[in-house]
Amino acid sequence: MLFDTTHLLYILISSISSAILLVLLFVFVKKYETKVVLLKIFAILTILIHYSSLWVDYFSTGTADVPNTMLLPIYPCNVSMWLLLILAFISNKKSKFFAFLAEFTFYLGVVGGILGIVLNENYAGTPDLTNFEILKGLLSHTLLIIGCFYLFSGGFIKIRVKNVLSVFVGMLVLLADGYLINWLFSIFSLPEVNSMYLLHVPFPELPWLNTFSIGAMGLGLVFLITAFYELLFLKKGERWTDTLKNFENRRKNI
Repeated sequence: MLFDTTHLLYILISSISSAILLVLLFVFVKKYETKVVLLKIFAILTILIHYSSLWVDYFSTGTADVPNTMLLPIYPCNVSMWLLLILAFISNKKSKFFAFLAEFTFYLGVVGGILGIVLNENYAGTPDLTNFEILKGLLSHTLLIIGCFYLFSGGFIKIRVKNVLSVFVGMLVLLADGYLINWLFSIFSLPEVNSMYLLHVPFPELPWLNTFSIGAMGLGLVFLITAFYELLFLKKGERWTDTLKNFENRRKNI
């Protein structure tokens, strides 16, 4: 059952410890090369913890069943986990491609990781942290949040209103991924997996909360967050409204 005492304690402890770790890294780690190493460590640990239940099962029983989420990027968290690993090992982290991909991964991984902990379906079905499958699922989401947030706190990306564009393109990629995986399961006559929640809404009691409404609200939220961030931390003349005004003035002068 979600939000029982154990679940709430995990949310509280993981949130506090993650925040403390990120603050300490922000304060004490200044060298770029060290930040790159840390990003790689977070990305690799996320993957290792995600797959760790296979090794635990195998060495405990001699066999291990491989869940479909370990074979294919079925849900947003699966995608962000692999994107984080790719980003960690891209050599040119100053390129526009890296920035574009990292911006999307930051928002997807942080929000998806939080939802993956707060609304963890596996924990809801088996509320027992002594079950390693359940524990590693929560831990992998925690590491995912830390790694993706470090893209920002480590200085690899900048929060700007233009992030909305990278998030929008990233959402199109998620849709393509979801349609492809659902199609593959269909043509091979496998039980449906509802990749990216395209076949059924995630919460039946909220039929209006589908993939597309969630995406639209996500884009709106990214815009509000980034616009507020620019208002707080950027000087006048550097904000998105100033860029828009400059563009409009240049257009009028043509």
